[in-house]
Amino acid sequence: MVPAEVGSPYILAEFDARRHRENRDYVRAASLAAEAAETARTHGDWAGWWNMTFLRGECLLEGNNYPESAHVASLLSEHALATRHPQLRVRALTLLTIALQASGKLDEAISAARTATAAVPEGEDSIDLWVHAHRALIGACAESGRLDEAWQECLILAGLMNDIVDDQTAGKAYWVIGNVAFLRNDPGNGQKYHDMAAELFSPGKDLDLWAKFNKASAAMRLRSEIVDESTLRCIERAELAAEVVGGSTEDALLLAMARAHWCYLTGDSLGAIAVVEPVYRNAHALAAQNAAEACFLLGQSLHAVGDHDKSRLRLQESADYFRQAGAPDREARVLKFLQEKFDLAES
Repeated sequence: MVPAEVGSPYILAEFDARRHRENRDYVRAASLAAEAAETARTHGDWAGWWNMTFLRGECLLEGNNYPESAHVASLLSEHALATRHPQLRVRALTLLTIALQASGKLDEAISAARTATAAVPEGEDSIDLWVHAHRALIGACAESGRLDEAWQECLILAGLMNDIVDDQTAGKAYWVIGNVAFLRNDPGNGQKYHDMAAELFSPGKDLDLWAKFNKASAAMRLRSEIVDESTLRCIERAELAAEVVGGSTEDALLLAMARAHWCYLTGDSLGAIAVVEPVYRNAHALAAQNAAEACFLLGQSLHAVGDHDKSRLRLQESADYFRQAGAPDREARVLKFLQEKFDLAES
């Protein structure tokens, strides 16, 4: 953040915006941040304008308005202040990466992330900035199926975890490294790094982050078909936290997918269908790659109970969503399942 001028006229508006953000009223927070940015601009305070516009972009992202968040981040990355201060450009490009990934625009997200990581200034003062940018790059590469690239970045990231990095930053780094390991069919390292992350997160420090980690870890463990007490504990922790703090529609849908996947892998395909069908009906609220996973899970569950016609349709939809997201490896996984199961069904 660019230091604010003493007595800057937008300070009270900023306070109100951050208060609404803490209360998870992201729409109001984004609106107040926009008002603060305009106040700063009219007073010629461009540092204040940048800071408040960035805050607006973050609130838009947290409120799942991904296209507008990406637009704001792109605008900030090209502003004259970002040209003069590389750290600001990196922050804006990293926000752009995350918003594009959440929108299902994976190729564009990777491009923005690579630009961000290349722009990080050298020196220990930039370590948190570097970690944040590389986490975004790894996440975008992994979601698009570029797992070898993602893993190489993970090895570099893992080597930087030391006493300079705070617990929350290190935990987020181990989280993304574990994700990539799971996606590379290396559940041993996946569980290892997620366990390391779990030791650094706690509901007392950040209940929302703790809930999101447990939800995501459950999803990765289930993807690797790890059906054990640790996986169930992750699901139950995320569900408990959701009851306390609530969450977005997307959060609720992804958590339901984790519970449905658990049902499917434990042999309760009817239960899985009952839980995942509402997710499928609200697939428009998800990024393309997550909508694809919902269709895939529903297709698998329908096949397991013998409803082959609907299963085929949902599986084809899943492949289409993955193609739309730019995730060919994940599309191929669905098409392989479709071919194998329906060749068997029709023989």
